[in-house]
Amino acid sequence: MKQHPRNRASGRRIPTQARARERAQRIIDAASHVFAEAGFEAATMEGIAERAETSIGSIYQFFPNKLALFNALARSYHEKLRGFFDVLLGGPLLEQPWTDILDHGIDAFALFHEQEVGFRAVWVGLQVTPEIIVEGEAINREFAKRIEAVLEAKLGGLPASMRPVVATMTVEILTAMLIVSARRPGEAKVLMRETKALLRRYLAPYEQAAPAEKRGARKEGGRGQAAIRSSR
Repeated sequence: MKQHPRNRASGRRIPTQARARERAQRIIDAASHVFAEAGFEAATMEGIAERAETSIGSIYQFFPNKLALFNALARSYHEKLRGFFDVLLGGPLLEQPWTDILDHGIDAFALFHEQEVGFRAVWVGLQVTPEIIVEGEAINREFAKRIEAVLEAKLGGLPASMRPVVATMTVEILTAMLIVSARRPGEAKVLMRETKALLRRYLAPYEQAAPAEKRGARKEGGRGQAAIRSSR
């Protein structure tokens, strides 16, 4: 009997055929709902099998234990998040002023996470494994790096040396507030509104040319005017 190869890092079997991949994804999707509703500790492999409409033996073909399945659903959520971010940065939104990019971007992220069960299963329940922390930090670093280009294009007063720091602050603040708002759904709208206000105030000083650049421009202007006067 042919065995599925295992991913040594995660302990999960890697499906080698389309049908097997579909079965594994169906199990992950079902697990997302069960973990989101019951929490990691209360969730059972039997309950996940029932939700996936499959046998518990089928689950163990791909996932040796509950933790391996939980890490797999977190990885699935992260893959969806990357795809969403690609679409967001590749769309017409970036043609807008930076304030519109910020507001609409936050709205889009909030809607995505409101609809994404995997996010609630992982972050709202606070069952965060070392593997998930490593993956989450890597994604935030990746997003911050890509946002640097947006900051360069939209905020003329932001020094190049500060772009990585400001991009990281922006990503980490939004990430934290998305988690808080998901845990307090009744306050989600006002929390997102205040997140927009916070980041607007944080980024606004970088919109204009830096003071040193303005002083340099004034000096150049003064020297030019002096030259004109001396030539008269």
